[in-house]
Amino acid sequence: MKKLIMTDLDCTLLPMDQDAYIQLYVTQIAKLFYSRGFDGKEIAKATMQASYMMAKNDGSRTNAVAFEEAFRSIVGDRAKEAIEIFPSVYGEPYDVIKDVTKVNPYAEEIVKLMREKAEFVVVATQPMFPLEAVIKRLSWTNLSADMFDDITVYDKCTFSKPSTGYYKEIMDKFNADASNTVMFGNDVNEDILPCKELGVETFLLTDGLINSHNHDISGLRQGTYTDMIEYLKSL
Repeated sequence: MKKLIMTDLDCTLLPMDQDAYIQLYVTQIAKLFYSRGFDGKEIAKATMQASYMMAKNDGSRTNAVAFEEAFRSIVGDRAKEAIEIFPSVYGEPYDVIKDVTKVNPYAEEIVKLMREKAEFVVVATQPMFPLEAVIKRLSWTNLSADMFDDITVYDKCTFSKPSTGYYKEIMDKFNADASNTVMFGNDVNEDILPCKELGVETFLLTDGLINSHNHDISGLRQGTYTDMIEYLKSL
C-alpha cells in the first residue's frame, strides 16, 4: 500500500477543453467586472498577469498573497475594491465554464481505487484557485471534496506546478517520501517531470495529453483511463 497518491484534476479526473476553459474564465471575469463599474477587459488582463506572477511564487508566502500583491501592483487604486468582488467570480459566472467540461465515466472508480491503494489521496491541482472553484470542478464529474484528504488551493500552497517545491510541500504534509508516493496526471511538464525529478512514481494519462514542450515520453509509464485503472489495481 502506498502512503500517498496525488492526482491532477483538470484534463485528468475532469475532462475538459483547457484552452476553451481559460478563454471562458477570462470572459466571465470581464463580464462580472463590467457589471460592477470596472473596465472588465483590463481586470481580466490584470488577473491573468497576476496569475502568471503567482505561478512564480518562491515559497515565501501563500499563492493567494502572491496573487494579491501582484494584482495590486498592476491595478493600483481600485485593487482593494476589485479584490473584494473576486469571490463572486466563483458563483454563477463560474458555473458557465461547466459547458467546456465532460463527466468522466471512470472518475468514481479511479478515486475508489486510489482510496484502496493509499493511506492518503490528494487532489494535486494547480493551486491558483480558491477551494470553492475546485469543489465545483470536482462536482462536474460527480466527485466531492470529502472523497479526498486534501485539495491544493491558492491560500494553502506556497508554490505552483511545475515547481518540485509544490509536490514536496504535499509530501511533507503527509510524511510521505518518493518511495511510497504516486502522481497521476495528463501534463508532462507540470505533472510528471517534476515528480520524476523527485523520484516519485508517475502515471501519464494519454487521454487529454498535454506535452507543450515536446518531451520524449516513450520511457514514461502511460496509458488511457482504462490503463490507469489497471495500473491502480496492480499497486
